[in-house]
Formats: sequence, structure tokens, C-alpha cells
Amino acid sequence: MVLPRRLREAAWRPAHRVGAWAHSIIEVFWCSTQGIRWQRGWQLRGRPLFRVVGPGARILIGKRFSAHSTSAGNSIGVFQPVILTSWGADARLEIGDDVGMSGCSVTAVELIRIGDRVMIGAGALIMDTDAHPLDAEARFHGLPALSAPVTIEDDAFIGSRAIILKGTSVGRCAVVGAGAVVTKDVPAYAIVAGNPARVVGEVPRFGAANAQVSPAGTRSQFEPS
Repeated sequence: MVLPRRLREAAWRPAHRVGAWAHSIIEVFWCSTQGIRWQRGWQLRGRPLFRVVGPGARILIGKRFSAHSTSAGNSIGVFQPVILTSWGADARLEIGDDVGMSGCSVTAVELIRIGDRVMIGAGALIMDTDAHPLDAEARFHGLPALSAPVTIEDDAFIGSRAIILKGTSVGRCAVVGAGAVVTKDVPAYAIVAGNPARVVGEVPRFGAANAQVSPAGTRSQFEPS
């Protein structure tokens, strides 16, 4: 026997509410075990890793944070959880409101600021440190690597597998293409691609249907001289 649609929906709604409530309890517990205070409105698919290491180190996350640490709901899939790290004395990772991430890694040893409504694709890497000194002898003696703050401004979009290196900023509404390696500042509304990343187009500012992107290997009219 098949129940009428209204009865099926009436039975499903309370079950859905109970499931959502139970999921929220799990998220609260998971975040608390890693020193993070969960906020109502967060959406965590899978289990992100929050690593806070060192005196004064902090991770600050705004409202309606979304993190995909599994491939559920992600069209291209993810191969790792979201990993957010504040590593070292007084290191700070600051994330604004309505930020969405999928299977990326963000590591701050000094300061990384991510603005509101930023999207970060699967496999992206953002770091404000070289992780290890370039000089072999310095590495052997365990000396610290160079570091410099990173800023990603409101409404920027960081594509899958992109890398944002130390001392750089990504301007408001800019788009960093998949696999790009950002070694210098990205202007607001710019589209950058390649290794090292260079400007290949501009994001339309008034709802135009398509961005203006130059052919691969050619100089864009929007690229700074």
C-alpha cells in the first residue's frame, strides 16, 4: 500500500527536523573538540579540521559558514576535508560571513583575512608562509620560514586547485582561475589564470552575461603593463 502524498509529507517533516537537530548536535560537538565555537546557520558537510596551535593562535569564523569536506553536493568532488589552520604564537585566521569552501586548505602563521561571501574551490591552497626556508642550511637548523599576511576581499572567487602565496591580496570580486598560482596582488574585478597568475580578463560589473576573457597565451586588454 502506498500512502497518499500528504501523509508521506506529514510523516517526513518531523523526521527531517529530528535529523537536522541531531546533525547540528554532532557539528557542535565536533567543533568544540577542536576549540571552535559552532554557530547556528553553519553548514558542515563532512568533518572539517580546525587546527589551532600555539599561544594566542585563533580561528575566527563569521555567520552562515559553509564547508564541504566530502563530495556530497559538490559537482567535481573533493579529495580532502576543509583544513583551517592557525599555526604559531598569535597566528590569526579570520573568515567573514557567508563564506563557502570545498576541500581546501588555509594555513596562517601570521595573518590571513578572508572577506564576506568569498568562495573557495576544492583543492585550493592559501598560505601566508613558505612553510620551510629556501636555504638548505636554514632548513637543516630548523629556522623559521618567511611569512607575510594574505588578504582576500569580499566576493572573491578562488577556483579549484588554485594556490595563494604569502604576502598577496585578492581584490574585491576578483576571480582566481582553476590551478592558478598567485604570487602578487590581484586587482579588484580581475580574472587571473596561469602560473604565475596573470590578468586574462575582467569580471562584468553590471550583470553582463559573460566575462571578457582573452585567449590563452595572449595579452588581455585588462592586463596591467
